[in-house]
Parts: sequence; C-alpha cells; structure tokens
Amino acid sequence: MGPVKEYLGFQVTRNCVKRSMVLHQHPYVLKVLKHFQMENVKHVRTPLPAGYQPSTAPKDYNASPTIRQRYQSVIRSLLFVMLGTRPDIAFAVIKMSQFMANPTEEHLQKALHIVKYLGSTPNLALHLSGGASSLDCYSDSDWAGDSET
Repeated sequence: MGPVKEYLGFQVTRNCVKRSMVLHQHPYVLKVLKHFQMENVKHVRTPLPAGYQPSTAPKDYNASPTIRQRYQSVIRSLLFVMLGTRPDIAFAVIKMSQFMANPTEEHLQKALHIVKYLGSTPNLALHLSGGASSLDCYSDSDWAGDSET
C-alpha cells in the first residue's frame, strides 16, 4: 500500500523531497459546478460582490420549499469545500448560511455567486510544507470588507 492520494474526497499530493503536501478538492468543485449547472458561467473575482451586505427577509416572507431546498443544498456543498481546503470562501459562506431557514431569491443568487467564484478558481489548494513544528495560517476571508477592524 503506497502513500495516500485521496482521503474523504480530498486529493493529496506529496513531495517527499521538499517535505510538502498539497490538499485540494478539484474533482468535488467540478461536481458542484455540474450539479448546479454552472460549468460554463462567467467568472467572478471575489466570493461575494464588493460591498454586498445581505439583509433578512421581510417578516411576512416565507421562502418556498423549492428555494429553501436549493439554497440549503448550495450552502451544504459550499460548507464542505470551505471546511476542507478553501478558507478563502469562509466569510462569504458563513455569512450566507445565516439565511438557511428563510432564504430569498437574492440570497440564493449570492450563494450561487460563491459557486461561480469556485468555478473561477477550481485549482486553488492548500500547500503544506514540512519542517515547522506548528501550523500557521492567515486568511482575509472577508476580502478586507470589515470597516471596523
């Protein structure tokens, strides 16, 4: 039995000489794009449009079961990618997951915008290099959108 090449849907590439490893979910990202029929969509540069601030639905609004199911399916797929190998979408996915119970059509479109971003950047991966005794990680996952900090 050789080195691990896939684990829980994550693709693993090892470089023993450099003592490094690359983790990615490229096949899963392609599967998500295909599932939501977004293989050939226009590319976007950020997980959410600049300055977008989602708002809750009006009090008298109730999402249709179709929108709610589709929205939850999109967010579920994005959460798996985010938790696995894509911290760059963390802020956007967590922000949009706040509307799981009663999403509007606008919320659904913005969640699909995150999927478009994945389609624009399907080959991004985590590069882990050996030699260090700890893991240091930095991410500006809200794309400098927090005006307070």
